[in-house]
Amino acid sequence: MNEKNKTEKNMKKYIIDFDFEIDGVVEVSDIVGAIFSSTDYLLGPNFDLRDMAKTGKIGRISIHDINKSGRKMTGTLQVVTTKEIEGVALIAALIETVEQVGPYRAKFRFKKIIDVREEKLKYIEKRAIQILENWRYRKIPKADEILEKLKEKASKRDNVVTIKLGSDTLAAGPDVERTDEVILVEGRADVNKLVKYGFTNVLSIGGGKIPEKIKELLSGKRVIAFLDGDRGGYLNLKKLLNTIKVDYIAMAPKGKEVEDLKYEEILDALKNKKPVNAFILEGRDELMPYREYIDMVYGNMEAVIVKDNKILSRVPISELIEELEELNESADFLVMDGIITQRLIDLCTKKGIKEIIGVRKGSIARLPKDIKIFTYGE
Repeated sequence: MNEKNKTEKNMKKYIIDFDFEIDGVVEVSDIVGAIFSSTDYLLGPNFDLRDMAKTGKIGRISIHDINKSGRKMTGTLQVVTTKEIEGVALIAALIETVEQVGPYRAKFRFKKIIDVREEKLKYIEKRAIQILENWRYRKIPKADEILEKLKEKASKRDNVVTIKLGSDTLAAGPDVERTDEVILVEGRADVNKLVKYGFTNVLSIGGGKIPEKIKELLSGKRVIAFLDGDRGGYLNLKKLLNTIKVDYIAMAPKGKEVEDLKYEEILDALKNKKPVNAFILEGRDELMPYREYIDMVYGNMEAVIVKDNKILSRVPISELIEELEELNESADFLVMDGIITQRLIDLCTKKGIKEIIGVRKGSIARLPKDIKIFTYGE
């Protein structure tokens, strides 16, 4: 819609309707031109249609329902105006005085005045009644239907399921496979407690070896480890970090187990969860100089070789030995998301690398005096 049409739409107040009959066939522009020319200053400058059109007192003159029959032409004409009702009546009478269009006799007969605001109010009233009726007759659920839905929801929340992962069967909440976030706990009792309180995205890791298949289930999900606040919980955390990529760690209050926690304690523990790197480095001042690089490699199975705080090389763990063998210059330290082995220590010694930082230590028979090793997963 162009600016002119927008203006006409916004200024509409009254619409004057006419029927017309012309003793010949003419163009629409001829009819409009005749309206202006035949009434030119007939009532003085204040009621000249051409001037009123220029100042916006009348809008577009439109022609509708044209019918051409033989040598006659009929139709309807509409004039939009913002004049007060007395002026509207005067305009209607003025247009009825037009008796000729082009070379042909013509007659314009007033039909009606439409109050645009009144028409809008009629529509609003009609539509309001429809809305009210639709609201009254909408389906309102009965009390027993609501109770049934609540029972179904409550039943689902309390439902602990079992998931088969290879040869292992683990307890889980009903939504663990559908959600983007999973809370890992130690045993079935922990799962029962969390599901009872509405945490349906929970999974146990079992009491023994953590199943390798669990990685497939957790692939692409955000993982929160929620463990007991005792020595057993920390041992399970180390075991977990060596098997699964964990994003956050939450611990039960010191000396308490997850299965014994109250609802508020569970909420607090999960609210205060920490990114895994921040958790494992907490209180480990000796690891702080390497934190940036630990954050970089942890969970990605990568390693970085650093000299003068610049990364010489960043490679997957599977390519680390080959990368070290081909290294042509000495380096300050190596940070890796892997196990520090005797072979790795020997190779770093040969290449002049004095510090090795890894997840944990493997079987080490000898450690040169000038080599320092640090672990962040033990």
